[in-house]
Amino acid sequence: MIAAIAQFFGTLLSFIYEYIPNFGGAIIIMTVMVKLVTFPLNNKQIQSAKRMQVLQPEMKKIQLKYKDDKEKQNKAVSEFMKENNMNPLAGCLPLLVQFPILIGIFRLLQDANIYLDMDIINPYLFQSAKFIDLLAVPNEGVSNFLSNISIYYIFPLIAGATTYLYSKMSMSSDSSQKMMLYMMPAMITVFSFNFPIGLVIYWIMNNLFSIGQHKLIVHLDKLKEAAKEKSDEKKDKSKDEKADIIDQPKASGSAVKVATKEPKPKGKKGKSKK
Repeated sequence: MIAAIAQFFGTLLSFIYEYIPNFGGAIIIMTVMVKLVTFPLNNKQIQSAKRMQVLQPEMKKIQLKYKDDKEKQNKAVSEFMKENNMNPLAGCLPLLVQFPILIGIFRLLQDANIYLDMDIINPYLFQSAKFIDLLAVPNEGVSNFLSNISIYYIFPLIAGATTYLYSKMSMSSDSSQKMMLYMMPAMITVFSFNFPIGLVIYWIMNNLFSIGQHKLIVHLDKLKEAAKEKSDEKKDKSKDEKADIIDQPKASGSAVKVATKEPKPKGKKGKSKK
C-alpha cells in the first residue's frame, strides 16, 4: 500500500515538475493539492476544536463536580459530549489521513531513483547553484553535531515551530492537551532530522496552509455571527415599529370617543328653547 501511495505521488510530482521545473516548487504545489482534497476533513477538525474550546468550561465544571468519583465523572462527561454532538475522534481524523500520505512521500523521496526519473529532475531547491538538496537527510553523518551544523538544520526547527503554532491555535486549554502542545512539536523536530528535506518542506507548508485555513474559517464564522446579530437587531427593530403603528390608531380612537362625550355649552341650550 505504501509503495502504491509513493508511486502515485511520484507520478503527480513528475507531472507538476514538467510544467514547473523546480523540485521545491513542485513539492509546494503538491502540498496545496493535498490540502484542497483534505479541506473538508481539516474544516471538520477546526470546527470540532472550536466547539471543544467553547464547551471546555462546562466540561471542567463536570470534572470538578465528580472529582472524587471517576466512574460518575466519565459517565457525566460522556453524556455531556453526546448531548452537544461532540466527537473526540473528529480532531484525529485528518491526522489519520495525513499519516499514510507522509509515509508515502517519505518512501518517494527516500527511494527517488525508483519513483522519479532523476536523469530529468534536479533535486535542488536552488537548481542553478545546486544548493539545498531536497533528497538529503539533515542527520546523515552527524556524529559530531557542533562540527556539522549546516543550513539543513534550519528546516527541522521551522517544522517544529510551525507545528507548535498550529497546535496552539487548534488545541483547547485543557491540561491534558497542554502536554501534547509541547510534545508534538518536539517529536516533529526530532523526527525531521531523519527525514529528507523535501518531506520536511512538505510538512512546513502543510502547517502554514493549515494555519491560514484556521484563520480563514474563524474569520468567516465571526462574519456570520456579526451578520446574524445584525439581522436579529433589524427584526427586533421592525417588531417595535409595527407595535408602535398598531398602538397609534387605538390612541386616536379613544381620544375621539372622549371628545364626543363632552357636554354642550349651557348657553346654546337656552337659545334653542326661546
